[in-house]
Amino acid sequence: MNVVRRLIASPRGHLGLGASLGVAAQLSSLGLLLTSGWLVVRAAEQPPVLYLIVAITSVRMFGVARAALRYAERLLTHDAALARGIDDRVQAYRALARTMPAAGAMRRGDVVRTVVSDVETVQDGLLRLRLPWISAVVASAVTVGVVSVVLPAAGLALALYAGGVLLVARVLVPRLADGGTGSGSGSDAATSVAGNVTELVLAAPDLVAYGSARGRDATVHAAVDALALQDRRRAWAGGVGSLVVLLGGAACVLATALVTADAGLAGPLVGVLVLAPIGLVDVLDAVAEAERLRPRVAAARARLAALEGATDPMPAPVADAAPVGFDLELQDVTLGWDRDLVRGVMTHVGEGGVLVVTGPSGVGKSTLAATLSRLVEPRAGTVRLGGADLLDLTREQVRGVVGWMQQDAVLFDTTMRENLRVADPAAGDDLVWRTLGRVRLADTVASWPDGLDTVLGEGGAVLSGGERQRIALARMLLAGHRVLVLDEPTEHLDAPTARALLDDVDALAPEHTLVIVSHAPEVVARYDHRLDLGASLAPVGGASRVGG
Repeated sequence: MNVVRRLIASPRGHLGLGASLGVAAQLSSLGLLLTSGWLVVRAAEQPPVLYLIVAITSVRMFGVARAALRYAERLLTHDAALARGIDDRVQAYRALARTMPAAGAMRRGDVVRTVVSDVETVQDGLLRLRLPWISAVVASAVTVGVVSVVLPAAGLALALYAGGVLLVARVLVPRLADGGTGSGSGSDAATSVAGNVTELVLAAPDLVAYGSARGRDATVHAAVDALALQDRRRAWAGGVGSLVVLLGGAACVLATALVTADAGLAGPLVGVLVLAPIGLVDVLDAVAEAERLRPRVAAARARLAALEGATDPMPAPVADAAPVGFDLELQDVTLGWDRDLVRGVMTHVGEGGVLVVTGPSGVGKSTLAATLSRLVEPRAGTVRLGGADLLDLTREQVRGVVGWMQQDAVLFDTTMRENLRVADPAAGDDLVWRTLGRVRLADTVASWPDGLDTVLGEGGAVLSGGERQRIALARMLLAGHRVLVLDEPTEHLDAPTARALLDDVDALAPEHTLVIVSHAPEVVARYDHRLDLGASLAPVGGASRVGG
């Protein structure tokens, strides 16, 4: 009994129960129509009123049941669809995290469409495609069965009508909605719009500054026009499906009237048989309307499946290793993404040491930072963390020790507290305040009227450049990283702010290993242990070198 209760309480149970209630609501609607038809014709014969009591009561029952069952069906099925959407979205996020940085090659609009729009489209497929089919098939079968008991010929006509409409809806409508290709390619128009609009919004300040906005407008308008064409195509497909339903219904009513003319049936039964095809019009039209969505739903499912099935660029290690410290060692390492950027990188940073990585733009400094964070694997050589080969450690092991503060850390349009708790969702306010104190932000945040509840705005719009960098640094400390990789930490900061930030960074060195990536001369000159990725052979300070 407990198993049955758990099943019913689950999203799958809600969906099954909701679908059953939807079928019952549709049968109540048919019962209301047929019973009303019988009652009207029979009442015209003026029988004793007691002969009509059952029919009158049935009409009331079917009317109330239809509304109540439909309401309950909506509650249960939408609850199940929302639960399915949560699961799908979580799976999509996990797939994005698992396949990074390969997933990072996707356009931002494509990512948003996959994680948001595609999940919603799959939800629509559950509610607006699968459930109408269930109701239509069951309602048609029951109605055909009832009519066949009264008059087999009328049942045959009704079966041909319902079966023909369902066949046309399944085969013809999706092809018309997809432009006749049947490949789901029409959904690319929406993807193009999402990608172009996202890029236009993000790049708007630069486009306006350089007078290039008009050219990008044309690209967006072209994508919108393609999407409008696809929408018109889907509307046309739905119209064709509805036309088939109506014409087929009219033909079925005429055929039923012809076969009942000489059947010798009572008048009320003739009325019931003639009304039966009309009763199926709504449920069959819902299927024809739903089939317009099939190409979109199929394309969305395919994209989600492709994301979830994407190959992990960094498979789980074979060896069972664990770092025993937080020093770093690179032995003859070749760095690069899809090609070699720099070869023969050798260096060692002891626990609590500081290494500054320098070199011209494009030489591979950020690639080194990504390699240390195990977002990309070294193309050759060995990287050791705490004495363990990085390739023998899981991503979780590496990223639990190594934190990477990128040049433009993402700040969310939410409170200061929640922006910091990205690093540790369980962190209490006491720990958050202590961490802010370590990066010299506690007094600043305390002076704000809302304190930790201050909303930072999109991208940290209410903050200065130095404050944004300190928040990013606080995140890494809150996460408990022992190796801090700082990618251009003083970029876009004035000289006094940059010096103050580096003073705070230096204070972390005894308890943390620091790797500072920078091309700023004042940053490079501040530290003795340097790795120049632009050098050819000679060591630059310490024991670091880059070979050709």
